Amino acid sequence: MIYAYLRLSTTENKQKNSFDVQLKEIKQHFFITKVFKETISGAAELHKRKALLELLETVKKGDKVIVLRLDRISRDTVQSGWIRYEIERKGAELITLENTSKDKTTKLIENILLAFAEYERETTLWRIKKAMENKRAKGESLGGHTPKYGYNFEIRNGVKYLVENEEEQKVISRIKRFKGKTAYRIAKILANDGVMGKNGKKPIDHKQVERILKDIKKTKSIKEVKKNDSS
Repeated sequence: MIYAYLRLSTTENKQKNSFDVQLKEIKQHFFITKVFKETISGAAELHKRKALLELLETVKKGDKVIVLRLDRISRDTVQSGWIRYEIERKGAELITLENTSKDKTTKLIENILLAFAEYERETTLWRIKKAMENKRAKGESLGGHTPKYGYNFEIRNGVKYLVENEEEQKVISRIKRFKGKTAYRIAKILANDGVMGKNGKKPIDHKQVERILKDIKKTKSIKEVKKNDSS
């Protein structure tokens, strides 16, 4: 979809920047699907920009938003940069017909906003990772309805903990002793010996074995790191 956004201030020259003038110029370059327009100051607070807010709610991935000039979006540099970021965050594109490459302040603000968004994303991921590591260290469950192979859920004071399943731990110990065999081969050997999967309804399969092997490898790596740190 290709959308046009038109803005007309109550104080500016209506003949020079009228809706008709803006739309005529835009239609010379694009076939417009829908037009969003409003008469309001470019410095107005965002919650008062009803047409603009509707546009931001409408745009989806792959859409284009066309404006005659960047000041049609906003005369507030920070607000303009945020609006561009919000459009691009949704996978859409903001296109201005008139060249704005000389507006160094706008470019600076946009880069700052994008950098902040990236920092915020990375910080959030770091916090999630640390929270999961802390829960693992305490033996708490990381969520889900079914515990991973080798463990059961146990509720203590309203908190869900992982506790070792003795029989499944024996199977894991056995898997550790297999050398040079694929997950498919290991699963076939175990299934032939009557080893059941986590749900207890079907024999253990190669996917479960692959997850177990990954956990074994991960645990081994963590132990090696701790050993190196202590030496």
